[in-house]
Amino acid sequence: MAKAKSDLATIAAVAQLLGVVVAVAALFFAREVFIPLALGLLLSFLLSPIVDRLHRWGVPNVAAVVATAALAFLFLAGLFSLLGRELTTLVGQLPEYRHELIDKARGVAGLTGGVGGSLDELAEDVSEAIEEGTELEPGESEADDAEDPSAEAASSPTLIQKWTDRLLPEPLTQEKPDNDGSSLKRPLYVKTVQPNAPLASWATTAGTVLGPLATAGLVSVFALFLLIYRDDLRDRIIAVVSHGDYVTTTEAMNEAGERISRYLIAQTMINVVYGILLAVGLSLIGALMTDDGFPNAVLWGVLAIFLRYIPYLGPTAAAVFPSTIALAVFPGYSVFLTVVVLIATMELICNNIVEPWLYGSSTGISAIAVITAAVFWGWLWGPVGLLLSTPLTVCLVVAGRYVPSFRILTTLLGEDVQIKPGMRFYQRLLAGDELRASELLRERIESQGFPATCDDVIVPALKRIRQDHDADHLNEADANRLFALAGGLIADCKTMTGDPADEVDASLDDAPGLPTMIGCTSHHFSETLVLNLLRIGGGGTYHLNVIDDDVMPDDAGRTIKDHDPPMVVIAVLPKGGFPQTRYLCQAIRDEGYTGPIIVSALGRFKNYDRLFVGLRKAGATYMTTTFTQTQNKMESLLRRHARPACHMPSVAAAEPSP
Repeated sequence: MAKAKSDLATIAAVAQLLGVVVAVAALFFAREVFIPLALGLLLSFLLSPIVDRLHRWGVPNVAAVVATAALAFLFLAGLFSLLGRELTTLVGQLPEYRHELIDKARGVAGLTGGVGGSLDELAEDVSEAIEEGTELEPGESEADDAEDPSAEAASSPTLIQKWTDRLLPEPLTQEKPDNDGSSLKRPLYVKTVQPNAPLASWATTAGTVLGPLATAGLVSVFALFLLIYRDDLRDRIIAVVSHGDYVTTTEAMNEAGERISRYLIAQTMINVVYGILLAVGLSLIGALMTDDGFPNAVLWGVLAIFLRYIPYLGPTAAAVFPSTIALAVFPGYSVFLTVVVLIATMELICNNIVEPWLYGSSTGISAIAVITAAVFWGWLWGPVGLLLSTPLTVCLVVAGRYVPSFRILTTLLGEDVQIKPGMRFYQRLLAGDELRASELLRERIESQGFPATCDDVIVPALKRIRQDHDADHLNEADANRLFALAGGLIADCKTMTGDPADEVDASLDDAPGLPTMIGCTSHHFSETLVLNLLRIGGGGTYHLNVIDDDVMPDDAGRTIKDHDPPMVVIAVLPKGGFPQTRYLCQAIRDEGYTGPIIVSALGRFKNYDRLFVGLRKAGATYMTTTFTQTQNKMESLLRRHARPACHMPSVAAAEPSP
């Protein structure tokens, strides 16, 4: 039977792996269909809040969609018109920036003469192999070069200069050398040959231009139809996917739509403000530090708005363009460094303040998942995949929240750590990492408070140690080591809570005037740690004296009767312990103690009523199931039954009566 289950699990795992491979292959080979559909879906998420707002104002759905699409089209048309005009101006100015780049390249080559001379020699060898000879700059002579080797190295063509010549050609107004046929730069004549097949050239050009236009048209059509028929599509998807579970499917679709819409709106707001501030900042730099102003400042702001939609690569490209222009156009490096400082400051503010504040938990995916998704979708769909990586990953994470077979996606990609705090603490105990375990406790105490930390972190870890020991996953020595390590960390909680009271092991005589209760364990020494937590949680309002776990119930009952405390607390750390607790309660009552007995059974019990009835019959007064309940009940009883302190020596072990 076990082997059959194992075989079924293996078959299921292989089937899931094959399903993933088939899905990835379909996304790759059918990307011409999926990319426009995904972009249209993304655009519909971006425009749907505007459509919903118009619809709430009484505008019919179709009219609201058409009006929103018209506004978006006009906005994009104006933006692209501005972008085209700025690009045309920039292309016309490029040859004018050539000489400044060459001068800076020569300056860098001069600085590297002593350190990287071999690199300069290599560049010279490559230059000489490509073209014969090098023209000297006006005003220079061979004698000067002979006397000054650094000047010769600076004037010779380097790889930087040659690439500058290719990317930024000489202005058309510059005088050209005589065409005497002495070199490739001086041909006798130049003949332009037209291609033999002009129709093929036109077809190639048309294909290059019409391809993106066709994709944009498909995206627009998909977005329009998704917005117009979104209710109909929603009903169809729910009918197909839900399998009758309408609640889960509706919640998943609502969460995915809300997360993606909030993310896109927040990103659009950030990008627009960033682009405006960048354009204004560059304009101010140009006005204050230059005579002619910063060229095409509006262009770089508009480009930043669009490029920042692409994770990681987009902001880098948006920073490179204006920085390169500042380096190429203006003499010196002051303008370039100012632009770099401006962009770095804006990025730091966006990444550390604005984006966490606006995004919040809108995406629900971790930072590592964002990087991984960008790499995967970029490999699968190219630049469009980079743009769609975050929204698509959000859909996968939301699917993992509601579909059990996709839950691994939420574990790997989700922002929230799936392992519970108690198990994280237990894992650090297993690894012997006392420092990180202490840091975890300190962080939880500062953020959640001491009682919640006990319920969520410490008590679950203690119970898990017991469970693993009972299941033979831990031997006796390992379990004792973990309990000892946990006990030391629990003692340190005294300082983490900021309690000025005495140490945990202070005796009763060290705290005169405080009400003193007595705590007992039911069946295991690990429950002493729970009582120590209750002692720390008192915060100086009461004192809890613990009877050792090796004391017999009758002896414990006599000790309690002799000192007559305001209340008795019995700690039970399941699994087990209830028969021993009932016997201990009966022994305490048989000795004549009449005060309240609180049984702190830390756990969740399906048979709570039956357990409580059994404890009540044995003499218990209350039964609590969490640390917080126990502490609240103790404080409530102290306020209700205010009694003078009972003084007794430290009862590490009660002496049996003769």
